[in-house]
Amino acid sequence: MNTIKLSAICVCVFAVSLLNAQTTNSSFYNSNGTYAGNATTNGNSTSFYNANGTSAGSAQRNGNTTNFYNPNGTSAGSSQKIGNTTNFYNANGTSAVSSRQIGNTTYYYNANGTSAGSSQKIGNTTYYYNANGTSAGSSSTTGGAQNNNNSQQNKNKSFGW
Repeated sequence: MNTIKLSAICVCVFAVSLLNAQTTNSSFYNSNGTYAGNATTNGNSTSFYNANGTSAGSAQRNGNTTNFYNPNGTSAGSSQKIGNTTNFYNANGTSAVSSRQIGNTTYYYNANGTSAGSSQKIGNTTYYYNANGTSAGSSSTTGGAQNNNNSQQNKNKSFGW
């Protein structure tokens, strides 16, 4: 899933914001503005694509749990949402990162509790930031009605998935 070439929390996390939405299309951009790939969501399923159009994996939501898959179908980890907190797990079940949403801002934490960055949603655009506050890119979503209760979004730090 981390095959999408982004500047730094994995694009998989972005799926939590879109799953259980109507059909949506999202584009991802690196901090320098270059196109990094896209995602298409239909109901509980999201497919990710690299900038060159090749598959970057997928995500499937079932209730508060989302399972992520590599392009070859193997597990790339999972996430579980409890209230405004989402916990992410590696394919082997170990803790990867977590996120906490407060208003339109989401904060991300490494497994050891240190900051892993943040994101801020303004309209249909989400801006991502590294732990030091520098830009980590952005994403723009069109189409469908997003479920803001699930908008745990970030894409710019590898989970090692």
